[in-house]
Amino acid sequence: MRKHIILLLICIGIQAESQNINGKVLERISSDKFNPIIGANVYWENTNIGTVTDKNGLYSIQEAPSLPATLLVSFIGYEVSNMELIDEQYIFYLAPNLELEEVNINSKQKSSKFSTIGTLNVETLNTKEFEKAACCNLSESFETNATVDVVYNDAVSGAKKIRMLGLDGVYTQITQENLPLIRGLSSSYGLTFTPGPFVESIQIIKGVGSVINGFESFSGQINLEYFKPDCDESLYYNLYGNLEGKIENNLRLVKKNGKWKSNLLAHFSLNEKDIDNNDDGFLDMPHITNFNFLNRWKYENENVGLQFYARGFIEERIGGTIENNTNPYLVEINNKLIELSSKTGFRMPSKPGKSIGLQTSFRVHDFEATFGANEYNGLQKSAYLNLINQTFIKEEKNILKFGLSFYADKYGQDITKYNLANADTGIIALWYSQEIFSENRTDVMPGAFAEYFHRWGELISITSGFRADYYNITDEIYAIPRVNIKYNPNESTAIRISGGRALRNSNFISDNISLLASNREISFSENILPEIAWNYGLNLTHCFYLFDREGTFNVDFYRTDFENQIVVDIEDQGILTFTNLSDIPNHISFSNAFQIDFAYELFKRFDVKLAYKINNSKTSYLGGLTYDFSSLLETPLLPKNRALINLAYTNNAADWLFDATLNYIGKSRIPMHELIDAEYSDPFSLINCQITKKINNFDFYIGVENLLSYTQENPILDSYNPSSDKFDASLIWAPVMGRKIYLGLRYKLSN
Repeated sequence: MRKHIILLLICIGIQAESQNINGKVLERISSDKFNPIIGANVYWENTNIGTVTDKNGLYSIQEAPSLPATLLVSFIGYEVSNMELIDEQYIFYLAPNLELEEVNINSKQKSSKFSTIGTLNVETLNTKEFEKAACCNLSESFETNATVDVVYNDAVSGAKKIRMLGLDGVYTQITQENLPLIRGLSSSYGLTFTPGPFVESIQIIKGVGSVINGFESFSGQINLEYFKPDCDESLYYNLYGNLEGKIENNLRLVKKNGKWKSNLLAHFSLNEKDIDNNDDGFLDMPHITNFNFLNRWKYENENVGLQFYARGFIEERIGGTIENNTNPYLVEINNKLIELSSKTGFRMPSKPGKSIGLQTSFRVHDFEATFGANEYNGLQKSAYLNLINQTFIKEEKNILKFGLSFYADKYGQDITKYNLANADTGIIALWYSQEIFSENRTDVMPGAFAEYFHRWGELISITSGFRADYYNITDEIYAIPRVNIKYNPNESTAIRISGGRALRNSNFISDNISLLASNREISFSENILPEIAWNYGLNLTHCFYLFDREGTFNVDFYRTDFENQIVVDIEDQGILTFTNLSDIPNHISFSNAFQIDFAYELFKRFDVKLAYKINNSKTSYLGGLTYDFSSLLETPLLPKNRALINLAYTNNAADWLFDATLNYIGKSRIPMHELIDAEYSDPFSLINCQITKKINNFDFYIGVENLLSYTQENPILDSYNPSSDKFDASLIWAPVMGRKIYLGLRYKLSN
């Protein structure tokens, strides 16, 4: 792989006085579509004058000290395909390529890729990856990815959640174009709030991320990039349906009017079919009605960039026992959310590298949930502001970003437990109710941050950051230091080391709302403290070519150590306890995650992706009826081992696509319950397959999820007596639904 991409530029007619040369570096996607190359090195040969491209692929470099001169563009795995001068800007067009012994080998765009360029350890998934599976919402966007695990909330809500680096998804910061997406009351069901067809790409940042984006990244950050108003696509429509009765519609529209551009993303889905394949008297999948929209407006000129977002979401889930059940149990979940966000950027053409940006987000989220006798009501009102200033220090390889942030969240939450009994008529009779949790809380967290990036030549780069945030509830200032270091021993290998601290305010009830799908007695510490942890990581990424075909090898090891954690104790049957880790003697909580990934084009147009992961997570528990005082136990329902095999084949005409994914899920520890005669679950495998046919602007696809139809035996404990102390629908480690066959179409119209 060549380290440099060289273009000889004979500078003629440049004025005698010193001036900057401006331009762009773009990736050529097709004959009329280009993406900006971020972080490409642009510099004059045999000088120390250079710069890097920004997020828009723009660069500004002072003129060469003598003429003629050679301008070098360095970006691993790409070569210059063309150059042109437009409005006094030198535009370089790059295309993926590798040069071995002076032979050009074109490389196709991968659906997922690991970066050797950036300081942070980032894995990027694009639309091609999402279209390998049904990808109905964000939680299902990771079915073909090994870094993020998709798991099940419970046996009655039909929702899924994620885990990353051996930790629950609440410890992963999830953002939309670096604005908050899932936090607060949306932690349990927020992944269903974003349809997969809304998303253009996802960046998975492992370990501590940037302090600029906040303090909440324990195990990493998942950042969504939506389809933009300036994309070439003017219309997209997706129709999906499965044999279980679910119908889904997705629409994307783009409108351009001068410097103003807009797009509308809309989603509607419906599922009203009664399914009880295991004959336990409960619906395997609740009835779901979901409406979702996102509207974005964008304005941009040479000095200012503006973006405004409006997002709305309404969902109703109704499940529980099937109609006419003699022991009825109702599950009803309602989410209503509206959000207004903006991004404003001010560029300073006279001061290259300097800019100011302001991000804002305002949200109202109404969340109601009923699980039998347990009724939850929650309301969240949030405001977020983030002011960012960027500048160079002496040289353009020294970048300083600093600014101020402000979080304000007002919560109202309560849980009421009803004692229900059957009257002689078979109608539910209300005997009494008890409020077991009530909270009205306002969190205010102003903060300041600074982040410094420095690059030593082509070998070493470091991003170090520090932020300080004040929390009004504890009246304390929390220090958040973070550092990411990258070393490139050669142009195809990156070694990264990272470390840092993270902080989050737990909404322990809404974070664990699925545990209300039981009759456990709930207790909690009076003084719930913020969760704090340190994360350390080591990464090796190597890109290689074997038999003229591209491959990637990636190894990660990450450890998370908690200073304080809200320990969720379900070890005693019928009891649910929330405790500060710091209140437990010999308090220890950690998670070790090791993962190895291998991707290779086994033969032409046939890609293989393999991954294996080992999780080792343990937490101290205060002690109870079934275990010793202050015991250190494995995290329940967390598989120790996971593996993934993904196969993808495309025919020569690229109009037939075949995809198959096998996920192996190892055994996990099961909390004690008298109706479960096992300490660990059995390992199992899930196989998903899909075939896609492309005809002009249409994609027709058919697929199957859970091909082997593996389901958890007896997922709802004591299902025929939902008022008993033994009833529990929250101890889930495997699918509730069996084989699912689906089909659909996509229509795409370009400008």
